Amino acid sequence: MINMFPKRNLALEYHENSKELPRNLPFNPKIQYKIYPSAPNIELTTITLDKQIEANEFVKILLSRKSTRNFKQDGINLKELSQLLPLSFGLRNQNSSSDIFRTYASAGARYPIEVYPVVLRSNDMELGIYHYNVVDNALEFIKSGDYSQKIYGFYEDQQFVSSAPCIIFFSMVFERTMQKYGERGYRFIYLDAGHMSQNLYLMAEYLGLGVVALGAGMKSDDKIDNLIGLTHTIENTFLGFAVGLPGIVE
Repeated sequence: MINMFPKRNLALEYHENSKELPRNLPFNPKIQYKIYPSAPNIELTTITLDKQIEANEFVKILLSRKSTRNFKQDGINLKELSQLLPLSFGLRNQNSSSDIFRTYASAGARYPIEVYPVVLRSNDMELGIYHYNVVDNALEFIKSGDYSQKIYGFYEDQQFVSSAPCIIFFSMVFERTMQKYGERGYRFIYLDAGHMSQNLYLMAEYLGLGVVALGAGMKSDDKIDNLIGLTHTIENTFLGFAVGLPGIVE
């Protein structure tokens, strides 16, 4: 794969210069809301869900979605990943060679995001770094080793990460989307990430797994790229997720 972008590209310059977090983040700042005081209001509080809708399994999962910050010591297993990954990120129809569309929306069907599960604890999988091969619906074992201490060190400000048996990283391959949409395509990549993240949260809830996004703690993008073995100018990690069986909520 060739880096197709000119030397000066504002979107990629922004990406490079936005890797660091501010040194002093405000602790739990007040959530802001927007209202139109002079606009007419239509109260929704009196509108209740139809009983049939309320009993729907999808609605139950939607209303139960949450972030998990405490995981059991059980390792992740192949069955859990073989259900979680295809349903969250895979092809809609694994048996069709003509249906290229996946379980999430992507601008122009460019699918610029790659998925790398890192198995840190497991009873039936070798520890190391994997890549989710969407076309073959397979995990490609690209690097063997126990990377738990190294990865936990990347998230030293988020101690709960050390209880997670698996970290899933998203990387973006810039040119897939930007060769079609130019610099505006950079925005679309993050929309894709939002669609994929919601899928991951909902499928984890359905499967009885816990998940939490690790955006705020990801201060080591380049180190993670190097660990996986990515070519910096072509593909960058930008988001991680801790995944595993949820522990007891304290």
